[in-house]
Amino acid sequence: MKLSLFKKVIREVVREEIEYSLAGLRKELKEVLVSKINDEILNETPSVTTTAKPIQKTVTESKQRVPMTKDSILNDLLKETANSGEWQNINKESETTSVMDNTENLPDHLADALNKDYSAVMKAVDKKAKFKNGI
Repeated sequence: MKLSLFKKVIREVVREEIEYSLAGLRKELKEVLVSKINDEILNETPSVTTTAKPIQKTVTESKQRVPMTKDSILNDLLKETANSGEWQNINKESETTSVMDNTENLPDHLADALNKDYSAVMKAVDKKAKFKNGI
């Protein structure tokens, strides 16, 4: 093996190792910076007054890791959403009542429109869509 080729191989290996170790350091540094920014945001008081409900800081909020963005208002909204707990009910079915069940208090034309059988109209729409699409 030539000396120049050997030097190139060593340089490449050293570069790869340095880049690998720097990547690990960058990751650790980023985690430290994000946690420091989290602590600063939690400790500062909001300077903007709004008519909305103020964000309440709790003990669990300081322990909970929230994804950080560059926008402080968005960070506050994310924290408020995470602490409210309302998002946990997102998969539950909503309790709705059908208007068709109770059409007594509606005007006649609206009650007729809600109770009308639209199957013939839907068949015509499907037939026209098939004709338009060439099926």
